[in-house]
Amino acid sequence: MKTPIQPSLHEELRHYGARDMEICMQCGLCSAACPLSSGRDTFPRKIYRYIQLGLRDRLRRSVVPWLCYYCGDCNLDCPRGAEPAETMMAARRWLTAEYDWTGLARRFYRSAAWEIGALIVVALTVVMLFVLGHGPVITDRVAVNSFAPVLWIEIGDLTIAAVLSAFLLSNAFRMFRFIMEGTGAPLRLYLSQARTFTWHFLTQKRWRKCGEDKSRWLKHFILVTGYLTMMTLVIVFIRWFQVDDQSWHFTSIFGYYATGALLFVTVEMFMSRLKAQAAVHRFSELSDWLFLVLLFFTTLTGILMHAVRLAGWPMGTYVIYVIHLAIAVPMLVVEVPFGKWSHLFYRPLAVYLAAVREKALHASAVDARAVVEVVGPSFAACLQCGLCTSVCPLNTVGVYNPRRILRDIALDAGSDRSVDRAVWNCLTCGRCNTDCPRGIDIVAALLAVRHICRRHKAVPAAAVDVLNSLSDNGNPWKEPHQKRLKWMDGIRVPAAGETCDYGLFACCTTAYDADGRRAGRALIHLFNLAGIRYDTLGSDETCCGDPAALLGAADLSAELIRRNTDLMQRCGFQKIVTTSPHCLHAFRQRYTDVPSSVEFVHYTELVDQLISEKRLRPTPVVDRTVTYHDPCYLGRFQGVYEAPRRILQSIPGLKLVEMAENRENALCCGAGGGGAWRAVDRDMDLAVLRVRQALDTGADVLVTACPFCLRMLRRAAAHLSAIDRLAVQDLSELLLPSAAPVDIAGHAAVHGDAAPHQEIPYG
Repeated sequence: MKTPIQPSLHEELRHYGARDMEICMQCGLCSAACPLSSGRDTFPRKIYRYIQLGLRDRLRRSVVPWLCYYCGDCNLDCPRGAEPAETMMAARRWLTAEYDWTGLARRFYRSAAWEIGALIVVALTVVMLFVLGHGPVITDRVAVNSFAPVLWIEIGDLTIAAVLSAFLLSNAFRMFRFIMEGTGAPLRLYLSQARTFTWHFLTQKRWRKCGEDKSRWLKHFILVTGYLTMMTLVIVFIRWFQVDDQSWHFTSIFGYYATGALLFVTVEMFMSRLKAQAAVHRFSELSDWLFLVLLFFTTLTGILMHAVRLAGWPMGTYVIYVIHLAIAVPMLVVEVPFGKWSHLFYRPLAVYLAAVREKALHASAVDARAVVEVVGPSFAACLQCGLCTSVCPLNTVGVYNPRRILRDIALDAGSDRSVDRAVWNCLTCGRCNTDCPRGIDIVAALLAVRHICRRHKAVPAAAVDVLNSLSDNGNPWKEPHQKRLKWMDGIRVPAAGETCDYGLFACCTTAYDADGRRAGRALIHLFNLAGIRYDTLGSDETCCGDPAALLGAADLSAELIRRNTDLMQRCGFQKIVTTSPHCLHAFRQRYTDVPSSVEFVHYTELVDQLISEKRLRPTPVVDRTVTYHDPCYLGRFQGVYEAPRRILQSIPGLKLVEMAENRENALCCGAGGGGAWRAVDRDMDLAVLRVRQALDTGADVLVTACPFCLRMLRRAAAHLSAIDRLAVQDLSELLLPSAAPVDIAGHAAVHGDAAPHQEIPYG
């Protein structure tokens, strides 16, 4: 399960050495200064953004911190005096802790006492093993192989190697899972890119582009080759490398190289850190020093032991041998899998996985010109300010980045993952449109992308099912078309005729969904109580076309619109009322062939009018506390905010309380843009978040005016086991028990089947 946004993430990174994260203003100068930052991987700015926004999962999946070589140039160019290089280093430490399933890396990085204590414990363990289990102590000559039998050392070396490999590889597997999640790269790519890991592990060649010191990569190469040479001698050739006589063996050459290389590089790195002149070494954490200190003293004690052995001092040789292992073993056991050394393994692995991931991606089927043809030149005016991403409601429960989709399209740098697949997660709620400083219709742009993707058959399976049902049944719910009006069974509807005031168009969700049917039947009873003359559009009524349009099927949407347009022209209604804001939006925006004299209204607008005309007069007191959820397509898209609230305020005794996010800032329920048919983890569900917001107001009723919202919110309330605390109702359901018919004089009537006290069969 993915972790929601974590606002305290920046505080967590402080424990790993991050500095001044709160003062970054996302100007991007650090990225501009970085010689390794590319158009896709704009670090360090990107990492700052992840941390500032609390995008824990996005940071954990990122390879970017490993691509930084910590030259420090970004520190020098920051106009706010932040330390992005330190933040990148802290992010690497944090990632090391995230990869480690044992939790030891987290403890070592966040507590000097834990790390030093672990080193001391391992060192004492080594000493005690020799004190209690050494071989014969021969003093008339140097006999290391008697004091520390080669077989014992060989078994110990292989055991340590196996344990360290198990820790490191299991952590690397977690790293692999985080980075490659959802990539689906074939095995051949992993094999063909294997050389990338080896090459970068040895040379770190990207380092050549980084910083003023162009020799850092060479020093790293010397360090790695020296270290690997020494490890190979100790683990594989210990029988020939650890000898008592003075005879020469070819492994000595490699031993001298490894010793010289390690000593030279560690001393050079010590001097660089002690001077602290370069930007790269302005700050150093304990973890930066420990591995170098241990490696230096491991090398130094190895040299001393060799010198003492050649001098023929037996006891000195044995003592220094134990000291040597008491330093080397803790370095291996603690620092290699859990500390600073691990980045020598994780960094080339990250470069390797990034290469595989890049190769696995295919170019997007969408190009900028095709999008501009649909939405116009305003698309090209995007400033890349990121406001669309920052206000997107999906970022309250996960991560979604409309800005990147627009950017990748504009640069023709999109992939099937970053554009073709990502675009289907949009809920088309319109929140981004509201805040765009350039007035770009971002939703229209994303719908154009979906349309292009559909041409190239890049459509999710759930969307395909919906479109197939729309084509075959005239509704998205896979229900037979002949059951379109079944939801009205048992309710008296006035006969059609020229005297009808309204034509009633029922949303597919009203017609086929249980929650929608209940709300629709309540609305019809309200119409009957008010005595308005209305009729349905008949059994030929089909979907309004909005779901097809939102799923990129402009051709199917046009066909559904044509059918309904012909039907409306045959029926001759001058006013058409609908139960769904989505239908209202489709009618007002897409039904261009319907005569301009035809008026489309949402039922809340009509009911508000009926109450103001006193044709409906709420009379019984309703002692309830209610909060209202603004449907996106009724509020942001059609500007209907006050009519539903006036209806609620007209009910005697009812108390209306607002959620923090309301009207144009209302949180989406998650149903738009195909979300009603998409499987969502309930912990990442916007409807669940919305119900929680409603509970926070103290309301006992959550009211809405959209069949999609009603469906999503009721299921969310059930998931939270909140049905007993918070009833979820359509506005028509809440109003009906309080409504009363009136006669011409405006007095309440109590006759016929419209009496307010009569029990209503909802079905």
